[in-house]
Amino acid sequence: MSLKGAKPHVFRPLRSITARLTLFYTLTTLIAVTAFTAVLYWKVTANFDVEHLHFLRAKAQELVEDFQDGGDQPNALLGEIDKETAGTMLRQYEARVLALQNAVLGETPGMSTSLPATVFPMPVAPAAINRAATRDWYSSGQHYVLVAFNTHAPGISGSAYTVQLALDVSRDDALLADYRRDLLIFLLLLLPVLVLAGGFTTKRGLRPLARITRAANSVTPANLADRIALDPPWPPELAELVGVFNEMMERLDEAFARLARFSADLAHELRNPLNNLMGELEVCLTRQRSAEEYRTTLISGLEECRRLAALIENLLFIARAENAEKSVGTERFDAREACEYVLTYHAASAAGRGVRLVCEGDAWINADPLLFRQALGNLLANAIRYAPADSEVRVRVRGLAAGGVEIEVRDQGEGIAPEHLPYVFDRFYRADPARAQRGQGTGLGLAIVRSIMELHGGEASLDSRPGEGSVARLRFPGKMSGMEMTELSSV
Repeated sequence: MSLKGAKPHVFRPLRSITARLTLFYTLTTLIAVTAFTAVLYWKVTANFDVEHLHFLRAKAQELVEDFQDGGDQPNALLGEIDKETAGTMLRQYEARVLALQNAVLGETPGMSTSLPATVFPMPVAPAAINRAATRDWYSSGQHYVLVAFNTHAPGISGSAYTVQLALDVSRDDALLADYRRDLLIFLLLLLPVLVLAGGFTTKRGLRPLARITRAANSVTPANLADRIALDPPWPPELAELVGVFNEMMERLDEAFARLARFSADLAHELRNPLNNLMGELEVCLTRQRSAEEYRTTLISGLEECRRLAALIENLLFIARAENAEKSVGTERFDAREACEYVLTYHAASAAGRGVRLVCEGDAWINADPLLFRQALGNLLANAIRYAPADSEVRVRVRGLAAGGVEIEVRDQGEGIAPEHLPYVFDRFYRADPARAQRGQGTGLGLAIVRSIMELHGGEASLDSRPGEGSVARLRFPGKMSGMEMTELSSV
């Protein structure tokens, strides 16, 4: 039979937690019970061995005493052996008495057939009988423990005789065999009980996971505000998981809310210039116009197109920054000099509004120069736009610990209410929509600032109080080793 093309069998480990825990519980319990029964069986066997040695030692001492009571003559000894072993078929022991040169003086009837004299170990003193002095012998399905001892040491007055003693332990072996069989049957019956008990216990223990699964399956965009209830209390092992799940739901809820606001704001920002452009074109086409009127309409339409292009460019920058894959190319440069360059660029617009620009402080910074100027420029543009006439916008450069740098932009404007501060860095967010009429802002300036700071591993913050102005801060870290971003050439 050809096996060409046949797929080899691949062992797949158990993936079910219930199955794995059940298997672990069953194997652990089974190993523990088996080890306990093995120790118990060893203890019983050891006790039998001790009893066997105790019997042989006691019987040897008893036979020696009978020999001595008979005047060191073997007749009394042989009579005692014959009396205890010849009258019953269930003999507890069998014995043989040997003279010098191993001449048999007497033995238990029939002993020579199953227990010849040559199978016994070397004789020892009765008091020296131990496990090493014995020998196990099997004959005709019977198990014997053999030992040989002298009635007294050779050379002492009187004749020395050797007694060979065989203890029949077959009934003890049968008892141990029954015990082993019963233990095996017990373990075989215990196995399915352990499997059922382990599966039942595991399923009950994993019920909280089923609650979490049901809660996760019930999540839809319409009920992101729902959370997993903390009552009744969760097991300690799952309490952290439930907390993390609820925190994830909070983040998702917040992200969906931001996405909904972003979609609405984007539609609004795109609709205004398109409506303006369409309205002007429609009015222009209602009747014949002069060349100058057409020119004015085209210039106005071009401005709206530029506004749309700037909006799209800013959105692309934020999208690339949030999906950065390359590291920012940092340089070490004079932060004071870079700030003065940006202030020079905005000096004309500030003078037109009667706003003074001031720069103070000094520090060296590790950052991308172009992105640094763009972030500071966005903050300056906002500060100038909302600063009152005959006021000043102050830029302060300050070094931080571990080589970091803080850039502070302070204005004397009307300030922002506290409830708006957490959202000022969101896209298209305006604390006062009416403020949009003061300039051509798209509501993306601060969002771009935050993206630039995230690329540098820093942070942007804004403190403000109504009537007291605003303070924007950019905190750049020390020398960086790998902050992620998109290619700078495309920014």
